Amino acid sequence: MAATTCSRVTSQSYGAALGPKGGLSILVPLLPRHWVAAGYVYMGVLFTLHCIVHFLAVIIDPADENVCAKNSPGPLPVFDRTKHAHVVENMHCYICEVDVGAKSKHCSLCNKCVNNFDDHCKWLNNCVGEKNYWLLFNCLISPFLGTVFVAYFVGPAVLRSDLHFEAIRNLSDVWFLFLPTAPVETQASDILGLVALVSVMGLIMILLIGQLLCFHIYLLWNKLSTYEYIMHQRQKQEVKSTCRDMEPAGTPPTRMSSE
Repeated sequence: MAATTCSRVTSQSYGAALGPKGGLSILVPLLPRHWVAAGYVYMGVLFTLHCIVHFLAVIIDPADENVCAKNSPGPLPVFDRTKHAHVVENMHCYICEVDVGAKSKHCSLCNKCVNNFDDHCKWLNNCVGEKNYWLLFNCLISPFLGTVFVAYFVGPAVLRSDLHFEAIRNLSDVWFLFLPTAPVETQASDILGLVALVSVMGLIMILLIGQLLCFHIYLLWNKLSTYEYIMHQRQKQEVKSTCRDMEPAGTPPTRMSSE
């Protein structure tokens, strides 16, 4: 379930990074002249930042420090559940065969203990922990800011502010591309279709990235990891199921005290 959460984060953030930003690269020359340079710089910086932090999140090893220090080339032992109930007990991992931090968890996919384990992300092909969590968090912030910028500037009135449109003010079905150096005349349906596509994609991405960003802000505020949040929710569901099973048939549900 944690892997699914991170997969949604990464796929949606890349959709936001490549979709509306790619559309805006065509629309930037149509912006008001004093915004053109800012549009290129702003979107270029965000896109470059997004690629860098995503690359770093992939290559950084989030393993526990003691696991990294051990650096054993041999095969890891097979965990025997007849001897131990959990892989990590009393801050010792019986697979990595090292003492680990209080919040370290052993990832069954990476087969190593991860410091401050958050979740395993199949899109990164890497675990998310203390060493690369903020990189993943930036993978949400950069496309969100870029999509908000796109949503603000896609209005047709804003895109027809260049001087080339002064002579054809009454011809709303004529537009120009590649302004201002090599204007090419085109039909309104082409531009407006692109604007509509970018607008719809931008709205979808703002909703998707926004809710994921809010979710991780909530986790940071409550000092929780994705794994801890999922475990807390699972424990609540188990408690509710136990309470329902313990209630005699025909007995009205017991009201929970708020104290």
